Amino acid sequence: MPGVGRRRLAGLVGLPAALLLAGGVAVATTGSSEPGHLRAIGPVSVTGTEGTGVFEIGDRTIRQVRYADRSALAYSFVLHNGTGDDTHLHSDAADQTGTRLFHFAGLTADGANAFVVPAGESRSVTLTLTMSGCETLAARSGSFYDTVVLRTEDGTVELDLPEELHTGSPREAACPDSTATSRPQG
Repeated sequence: MPGVGRRRLAGLVGLPAALLLAGGVAVATTGSSEPGHLRAIGPVSVTGTEGTGVFEIGDRTIRQVRYADRSALAYSFVLHNGTGDDTHLHSDAADQTGTRLFHFAGLTADGANAFVVPAGESRSVTLTLTMSGCETLAARSGSFYDTVVLRTEDGTVELDLPEELHTGSPREAACPDSTATSRPQG
């Protein structure tokens, strides 16, 4: 089978090119002018739920919160600006990606959705999410919320939260608007 060696060599030569192309596509489709200097860090705090817990799976840190239908969840954390320039930020619901159970209501610093994180400093912010939609999701199914989009003077930045927020759809008794036909079988 003399052709097998050539096929392996051709595959090995083509692999770096394919990886380079795949990386180029990923970078080109991000759609943000993310300043690498802005980071979401802890400490974090959560209000608006009766229960919360943190666990790790591999390199992921997940904060599980108990679903509370039609309630607001406030998730507070710190934004750190690691450069020599002030960063002007603004949050808008139209920029956010929604999930089945978490819905963006705002990201504020001192109650304002437009704020500045001074150069080399940190600022406490609060992400507010409303929890609703359990009647459209099977019991025990869930939703994750892990990024928020902020506008900058130069475009937008998609910021990873310090933890991935997760909630599960409750059983029927804790989902008051569910009916026998509103939830898919699951």
